[in-house]
Amino acid sequence: MRHKEVLNGRLNDLTHIRAIALGAIRRWFDDNGYLEVIPPTLTGATGSCEWFPNAIGVEMTDELGNPRKVFLRQTAQLHLEPMTVAHNRVYTIGQSFRYEKQITSRHLWEFTLVEFEGRDFGLTGLMDQLESMFKAVFKAVLEKSGNGYRPNLADYIEKPFSRLTYDEGIQVLRDNGVTIRYGEDFTSHDEQILVSLTGGAPLFLTEYPSDPRPKQGGVIKFFSMQRSKRNGNSSPCKESPEEITVCCDLLLPNVGETVGGAVRVGNPEKIREQFKESLMFEHIRQIGLDPEKEFNWYFETILDDNTQSAGCGIGFERLIQFITRAQSIKECVEFPRSPDYVTP
Repeated sequence: MRHKEVLNGRLNDLTHIRAIALGAIRRWFDDNGYLEVIPPTLTGATGSCEWFPNAIGVEMTDELGNPRKVFLRQTAQLHLEPMTVAHNRVYTIGQSFRYEKQITSRHLWEFTLVEFEGRDFGLTGLMDQLESMFKAVFKAVLEKSGNGYRPNLADYIEKPFSRLTYDEGIQVLRDNGVTIRYGEDFTSHDEQILVSLTGGAPLFLTEYPSDPRPKQGGVIKFFSMQRSKRNGNSSPCKESPEEITVCCDLLLPNVGETVGGAVRVGNPEKIREQFKESLMFEHIRQIGLDPEKEFNWYFETILDDNTQSAGCGIGFERLIQFITRAQSIKECVEFPRSPDYVTP
């Protein structure tokens, strides 16, 4: 039982390494002009990410005693975005809740999510910020604990992170004998192949397809991510469409996707259009809620392209998994919450 492992000290190293990493993250934010904010944990449907069926509902009552459906927050993104108008760079560190129905080594019902948002950088700047932060964390761990966790952690501080577009990643896999359909999301196995074939450093994957309602197994991206015409570089994939999503995922060796980020839509008409095209719109309607009523407050914060921001969410336990070389994400938090770990 985990509470006994806490008592007998078996998890002491884990608790210390989490504290070192969180301290390094907060120092990095302070040094780079970010303001910490605390968004709500109970939200409407706007607190959900790209896959609304994973939202955990809570029934409350309004001032008249009528039942009111609210949700435990999956992401603070839509609350952070308007705060960038007043403060430019903001961040939050809090709990994310997702109803994961399967027992896996990669998912939890509750995990720590580090999110930040800013208006003075685009996709390239966002990746530069992430690389700088992660290297600051690696350096702090080395300074406090030496090489006891990951012997080659210093290599990841010196080595630049790799960057590939989604199309380039598809072609790399195909060139190495992996069968993958264009538009499919990468499996965790695919991610590790890509990391190993690009030098073994953390890898950014960018410019995913922008299909608003992909087929099963396809890439699902949050409706507020900016879409763009492909730039002048031709794609190695003949199936590639002209429009892509201005986004990035960061893959860590032996762990896989740890960060999802993007440039946001700044146009009020465009974002409403993308919302109505999205799977989220349909999912919200299916449970009897009015999608437009749920999201109207957020749409009112999208004034024009001057309110456009970029940001991301970082799965903290996956970062810890990379540092500690743990086999399962459940080894990266003292009291994991998942179908097989509910109490104490």
